[in-house]
Amino acid sequence: MLGSRNRSLTKSGDVGSSKKNDDATPKEYSKNAGSSKKNDDATSKKRSKNAEKVSWLLFVLIILGLLAAVFFYGVFFIDYFRRPAKSMAPLVESSVHVMYVFGDSTVAAGDFLMTPFPYGIDWPNRITKNESKGRFCNGYTVADLLAKSLNIPIPQSYNFPDKKRVKLDGSGINFASAGCGLLQATRPYVGFECYPILDQIHQMLYGPKKWDAKARFNEAVYVISVGGNDLMFSLKGKDPTVFARQLGSEMGNLLKTLYEKVGGRTYFVNNVGPLGCIPNNRERNGLEKECNQELNVAAVEYNRVLDEVLLNFSRISDDSTVVVVADSHKLFSLLLESPAMFGFSNATAPCCGAWVDSEGMFVCNSTYPLCSKSERDGYIFFDGAHTTASANQKFLELCVDEKICSVVGDGELL
Repeated sequence: MLGSRNRSLTKSGDVGSSKKNDDATPKEYSKNAGSSKKNDDATSKKRSKNAEKVSWLLFVLIILGLLAAVFFYGVFFIDYFRRPAKSMAPLVESSVHVMYVFGDSTVAAGDFLMTPFPYGIDWPNRITKNESKGRFCNGYTVADLLAKSLNIPIPQSYNFPDKKRVKLDGSGINFASAGCGLLQATRPYVGFECYPILDQIHQMLYGPKKWDAKARFNEAVYVISVGGNDLMFSLKGKDPTVFARQLGSEMGNLLKTLYEKVGGRTYFVNNVGPLGCIPNNRERNGLEKECNQELNVAAVEYNRVLDEVLLNFSRISDDSTVVVVADSHKLFSLLLESPAMFGFSNATAPCCGAWVDSEGMFVCNSTYPLCSKSERDGYIFFDGAHTTASANQKFLELCVDEKICSVVGDGELL
């Protein structure tokens, strides 16, 4: 009984305790519930604030993105056409009275055997109907147009067939030779006769027995357009980076020679365009007619090295030296990508010539098709490798308007 009573007491005590707990539970629950509600409200507010922060962050990022897009659009498109023209100022303001030209077919002016009619068909004031001007173009080359813009005589070719007609009177000479380049070995094929850069320099220094232009060497602008033939004919599977360095070394030697032995102080240097996209190389790719990307990559690598060479040259030369570099690669990449924007209707086919399998190229002469006079201004290429006079004119216009030309060392386009 005692045990039973104790158990009852225990039970009774448990019941009392349970009752107290039960009585306390609603109050505690109510208290906890209130605390939970406060926590939920705090969490909700915190989440709301975080959401607002994220929304504002996204808004700011979107605005920044739009501003960046507008900025880059302005830089690369609108500003591209609206910047003031002053890139030729260093040439115009310098004491430039004559021009000497070195390079390849992009600026050659005396390769008459390789440029039969209709080459030169749009040259002003041709003496005879079928007269060739020795240029790989229907009219003026870039070098010709540059001379005209500087109001100095267009230099005649040193390689003119009749040497007696070459005037060595200080009016400038064009030494450029089609098919050759910076390297002595560069040729389209074995046995091809042309004058590489080293020979062109030799012609200038030692060729004429009576050279009365030497006194004006320091008053000249030296136009250099070379390197494309080296990439097309001498690369031949070599590492493009290593090969570009080799070409860069030769370019450095050329500049050093003109600077030290000739006294040249004003230079206009043209880089190499997207060679893989000329009609000849497109045609060689077969039915696809796509650009040769291996050549394009090599051209980009050479241009990068060329920039380094020119910058180094500008740093070691005296303050009177001016080096203008023309970004031919940028120009023709733009023309090929958006020809209509620049007034061209045909960016891939040549105006003159037909593909000849045995030659492995488009051949242009009087027996092959020629686009009409009204069509010629719409073509970028006159033959399978060279640009039209209208494309060359666009080159000069964009150079003068500071779009593709810059003074080396200034760090920006002029």
